[in-house]
Amino acid sequence: MKNLIIFSHPHLANSQTHRTLIDEIAELPEVKIHHLESMYPDGDIDVLAEQQACEHAERIVWQFPLYWHSCPAMLKRWQDEVFARDWAFGAKRALDGKTLQLVVSTASVGSLYDADKTISTEVLWYPMRLTAEALGLHWQTPLVLHDVEHLPRSPFEQQHHTAIEAFAYSYRDLLSRACLAGGI
Repeated sequence: MKNLIIFSHPHLANSQTHRTLIDEIAELPEVKIHHLESMYPDGDIDVLAEQQACEHAERIVWQFPLYWHSCPAMLKRWQDEVFARDWAFGAKRALDGKTLQLVVSTASVGSLYDADKTISTEVLWYPMRLTAEALGLHWQTPLVLHDVEHLPRSPFEQQHHTAIEAFAYSYRDLLSRACLAGGI
């Protein structure tokens, strides 16, 4: 498997955006999706299984909606438990040389961060980038869909559908390129 998608969304049934993204990539070869809230509804993560999945992947993708300028709690829990000493860092560095990619949706307008403001989206990803670097993961520029909260809510409104589909195409292309090229 080339791409392991560690996907966290506590309210997936209500998310047209992330359901569309997952549907778009689910059938790609060399893609395995772990929806954490579905796999571990009681919060008890199978750490060994997750570590083995990470070891077999070339690229690890964290896909999530931004929650208060961070990832959802289940993804943070996954990081805390799976990235154990002497597996991810310390005596063993099982992730060294692999790639980390973020695929994120935000409810905020992208210009809230990157226009003439003092806050850049780079600031949002900084703790995750530091984690990647500490574990020997190659950091990739995050793929971000801004303004999801303000897109029209009706499934019949073309603007919403078009924005999500365009983003899904970019996501699919990113994963497919890695698969077709035989790696990262």
